[in-house]
Amino acid sequence: MQQSAVAYFTNGRIILAAVSRTASGDTIATDPKWFGKSAKKAVIAQAIGEALAASREGVADPTPEQWKRQFIPFQDAAAVKNFKTFMRDARRVDLDRIGEAFTLTPFDNLGTNNGFEARDGDARTVQAHDSEGVAGALLVLLGLRPDGRVAVTNDAA
Repeated sequence: MQQSAVAYFTNGRIILAAVSRTASGDTIATDPKWFGKSAKKAVIAQAIGEALAASREGVADPTPEQWKRQFIPFQDAAAVKNFKTFMRDARRVDLDRIGEAFTLTPFDNLGTNNGFEARDGDARTVQAHDSEGVAGALLVLLGLRPDGRVAVTNDAA
């Protein structure tokens, strides 16, 4: 079974939430938790584990009214009053665990009217047993830590 979570960074806060699939196949993120941008990798790793443990298949489909209000807990976690403010500088990364590997996929923010678009070419895979490695990759993809990868250039001087 695939387990999924979503992470946002906006208004100086990291927000993590479980992502579940509804009976009709839609995805819904629930129960967001927030952390300051300087949270330690171990804390983020634990929160990722908790979000994945809460990820489910076949949850009840929300009513239209529930769908309308579904994002309010995320706005509250970010300490903002509305979706427009949430989206102003939001960054997003999806986390998917399939078997023994995590795939972390960053997204481009296209604004309040267009949401987010996956940057599949920038996705990273980390072994599932390396929880702090997963947390570290998340923090890098959210732009909160420097990327430890070695840069390769083709400059022939």
